[in-house]
Amino acid sequence: MILLIKLILITAIWCLGIKIATAPGMVLGRLGEWAEDKVEQGYKIFEPLLVCPWCMPSIHSAIGYLFAFAIGAVTDFKFELVIMYPLVVMGASVVTGLSWTFYETISQVHQYFKNLNDGI
Repeated sequence: MILLIKLILITAIWCLGIKIATAPGMVLGRLGEWAEDKVEQGYKIFEPLLVCPWCMPSIHSAIGYLFAFAIGAVTDFKFELVIMYPLVVMGASVVTGLSWTFYETISQVHQYFKNLNDGI
């Protein structure tokens, strides 16, 4: 169970890092804007690659597994890692999506009150 939580958190951290890096004004902001344009043109593969935080773990969980091996959270391959993969994807999707939604909500509330105070 602890291994499952570790894999979910590693994947969620990776996905949130990618989402933050591709946000407007960040280091890969232009890449994020390009991916959003591609999604609007009908290229849905960019949703889980760079655009949708709820969808990103479906692809990026493989990278989460690699990081888990690299940092020693997973030391040897066991068949249970394969069985856990869908749970890692689903768990990381919930963690990533809720975290990003929480961040966006707080950011919008902050912007609302900033605009309200600027008008006074």
